[in-house]
Amino acid sequence: MGDVVKSAERVLAIFEVFEAERRPLRISELVSRLEIPQSSTSTLMKTLVARGLVEFDPEHRTFKPTVRLAFLGNWVVGSTDGLAQIQSLAHRLSIETGEMVIVGSQNGLCVQYLSLVTQKNTPQARLRPGLCRPLHRAGLGIMLLTQKPDNEVARIVRRYNAEAEEGEVIVPETEVLALVREARVKGYCQTANLVSRGGGTIATLLPWPTVGPLAIGLGATVDRLSARSDFLRQTLLREVSGFGAMAAAE
Repeated sequence: MGDVVKSAERVLAIFEVFEAERRPLRISELVSRLEIPQSSTSTLMKTLVARGLVEFDPEHRTFKPTVRLAFLGNWVVGSTDGLAQIQSLAHRLSIETGEMVIVGSQNGLCVQYLSLVTQKNTPQARLRPGLCRPLHRAGLGIMLLTQKPDNEVARIVRRYNAEAEEGEVIVPETEVLALVREARVKGYCQTANLVSRGGGTIATLLPWPTVGPLAIGLGATVDRLSARSDFLRQTLLREVSGFGAMAAAE
């Protein structure tokens, strides 16, 4: 029990260091500030990265908390700040459409699901907050990639494919670039069977001036998306447009 308590204290201390420094940090910097063994710090950081609470930048060898961390306790505050407004938007969309609403952000080479909202009668998918999917193989990820130049999109795909484990689907750069370019023009992305067989999303960008673009989408079975495509797309884009106007005015 003592080890469990010690680990919990160290995790809290790690996030307090990030709060104080407000910048990405290397392991050596965390070790210096926390005065705990490097091996213990490395193990904790690997766990936090795996849980989607911390992002690792391999180029600079630094860590920083993800946006998901901010979403975890926002419901307690119940404020009218950006996070609360995003959660309100997600709940409103779910009620209007009867479908699952997903909010995500980039975490390395992946899109991480920050929040999922469903209704009681919504068909349940095997998704959960914190889950990560390859940027180039998820509708929300495709929308996030629209904010990057083509050469960076290609580099992300190449790197992911180079690090892919045996059995993972390898998608050519040209195929991903075609999806990204189409989504840039349309302002939304509709996918089917991209992540899981029988499932799909209609997604678009969600502006958040203080953090940068997030992505938001409606997730459903391919049949439900096809049958209600126009209604779902129009509802999503209308609500997000209203949210964007409100966010820009603040």
